[in-house]
Amino acid sequence: MTIQEALSEIKDPRRSVGMRVNLNQMLSMIILANLCGYFGGRPVSRFLKAQEAILKDELKLKHSVPSHVTFTDLVNRIDQHQLICAFNKWASFYVPMSTGEMVSGDGKALASTVTDEFGNDQDFQAIVSIFCQKSGLVRSLKDYRNAKKSEVGIIHHLIKELKGQGITLFLDALHTQKKQ
Repeated sequence: MTIQEALSEIKDPRRSVGMRVNLNQMLSMIILANLCGYFGGRPVSRFLKAQEAILKDELKLKHSVPSHVTFTDLVNRIDQHQLICAFNKWASFYVPMSTGEMVSGDGKALASTVTDEFGNDQDFQAIVSIFCQKSGLVRSLKDYRNAKKSEVGIIHHLIKELKGQGITLFLDALHTQKKQ
């Protein structure tokens, strides 16, 4: 399975009126720019504009590379759950995990801590990844909102998915609990 095949299952959040570049082309360009170290709407757009001749040929673009506003809007509007599911589906084919594999699980915040309209209940979006140490690749991701779930609960869910695969799992001290 290719990354494009996995990403093709994601619903395009944009209106079809006036759309010049399809979702597969947009995501391919964003991934390429990210792999080359460019993140955020403006840097992604600048990088892709510099590669426009190659991209037009390889991605069969009929029009020029979209502006930074188009990239930023797409990233803000795309269903993150669908994107993570597509990544996990692709990674399950691409990232090998054999018996004896050493795997790490860790969570990272994706956004700054915010409060609700009343000034309480800190909440932020975070992601937990399962990282294969031998290959150096992420095998799976799961996102959560801090106010609704915890990293510990997400790791427990991922451990259940990995059960019986004969792996060695390394976790932060946060995940060492007496009661489960």
